[in-house]
Amino acid sequence: MTTVRRSSDEPEPLQRRAKLGGGRRRERELRIRVSDVEYEEIHEAATRAGLACSAFVVRTVRTAIREQRPLDGALVALHAELRNASRQVNAVGVNLNQLVRHANAYNEVPESVEWLAAYCFQVVRRAEALIVELGRRLP
Repeated sequence: MTTVRRSSDEPEPLQRRAKLGGGRRRERELRIRVSDVEYEEIHEAATRAGLACSAFVVRTVRTAIREQRPLDGALVALHAELRNASRQVNAVGVNLNQLVRHANAYNEVPESVEWLAAYCFQVVRRAEALIVELGRRLP
């Protein structure tokens, strides 16, 4: 695209996508519906980038596709492990509440408290390790 210098009060024209080689036309049409808020966000971002909305959307989507790290299952597996660790921590919390209630009611600490505390530390350490690993894999 050739850019023509305009006077300072005239805005630069929005850049459109280049035509296909050999006089070919784009045959496919992709229509999407967006809310007023989504439209405004897209329109403003396109204007800031100096692009027509369609050029901005196509460029953004294609960039996202190219730069996306292939999901080798590692992030999905980490996510599943973190969810599992969250459920385990919740279960430990429920058990601790029951043990504290028992200790307060009978003025004695059940022997399972030591085992439960060790298990709790183990789950928390695993969750921390998963968070570190996830942080390494994210861009």
